[in-house]
Amino acid sequence: MFQKLVDFKAEKGHPSPPVKHPELGRWVSELRLNKKMLREKGVEYEPELSMEEDDKHTLAAAVAMQRDRGEESISTQSQQQQKDSANSPIDTTATGNASYTRNNINTILAQSCVTRLDSIGFTWAVLPVRVTWEQRLEELRTFKERHGRFPSNKEGTIGNWLKGQRKLYTKKDADFMANRCAKLEELGVPLRQRKYTALSWDDRFQQLVEFGRVNRHFKVPNPAPDNGDAILEDPNSGAADANRFYKFTQKIHTEYRALQRGVPSTMLTEERIAQLQNIGFEFSTKADKTVPDLDWSTRIQQLEAFLSEMGHLRVDPNYDKYSNLGGWAVEMSERHRSWQEGTEYLLPDMVEKFAQLNALGFSFDVFPSRRGERSWEDSFNLLMLYRQETGSCRVPHHYKADCR
Repeated sequence: MFQKLVDFKAEKGHPSPPVKHPELGRWVSELRLNKKMLREKGVEYEPELSMEEDDKHTLAAAVAMQRDRGEESISTQSQQQQKDSANSPIDTTATGNASYTRNNINTILAQSCVTRLDSIGFTWAVLPVRVTWEQRLEELRTFKERHGRFPSNKEGTIGNWLKGQRKLYTKKDADFMANRCAKLEELGVPLRQRKYTALSWDDRFQQLVEFGRVNRHFKVPNPAPDNGDAILEDPNSGAADANRFYKFTQKIHTEYRALQRGVPSTMLTEERIAQLQNIGFEFSTKADKTVPDLDWSTRIQQLEAFLSEMGHLRVDPNYDKYSNLGGWAVEMSERHRSWQEGTEYLLPDMVEKFAQLNALGFSFDVFPSRRGERSWEDSFNLLMLYRQETGSCRVPHHYKADCR
């Protein structure tokens, strides 16, 4: 393993392979962890083992390794090879395979091992890469040039960073106002987090009553299903207020469904529920995820717009812009899979449409993401895709399975 690390340094110019490196990643992580534990004990090295003790550990590890491979015993020749390599816990054998010692992964930090690792400049503690404020500003400038807008709070690291800058602006932080505010304003960043006066519950309720009187129902339509971000550029416009009214009614339904599941709500009190019931408001017990029936050319135009904005056609199943494009992508993926499995017959024109989607780069692996709607096979396929992309099956708990 040590020689592989030397080769890695010769190729990359440094002896710090990433954690995801297929051969060295786990090994260097264990080395650093062991070093940290030693330093917590107030020592820098582990005690050297005698030849006899080292032989015993080496042979035990080799037997365990062969048992894992399904072999019943270790040959005399293999025993001798393990003994010959026991003097150097992190060397490799003549065949190129790592020699295994006390813990099977060559991480015993005796003084000789630490000295050899130090000689090639091995770093025992890897600190996270710090990005300067100016670098973040350039990332923000690039995002604006690429997408024609600034990121929302939920759009990755740059969105979260911009959120923090707005908080500093709101607090009138002295250092921020003196040294950084002008640079963001020069870029055109809207630092004020709210440019309109939020209406109270009573005001929105009266607006809902008036809507019901005029339309004879309370199904408030989405004023801009395909360009919700664009209408918010002027938060004082009528379209923006209509969008906020639509979201107000949608939140009523969401909060009511949460109450039905036993989740307390700060918005819907018993008094407010009674108010809504008295005017004939009907609560939705199921989220509206209908997919509008649009002609094929319209969907192709929406996909092209999505590709221009996102740079790919791996549509998230919960992407509800462009007339619920995510729901439509799920339908296409399910029909395509049924067709490939032979459980559904398609007319020639639909086969041609699938070919058109394939030529555009559409991913036919969009699965429903809500719990209970994905089969075991779909979940396994997603795990395999994750492993193919990252080289590992250790999925973090916050990972979005259909992250597109």
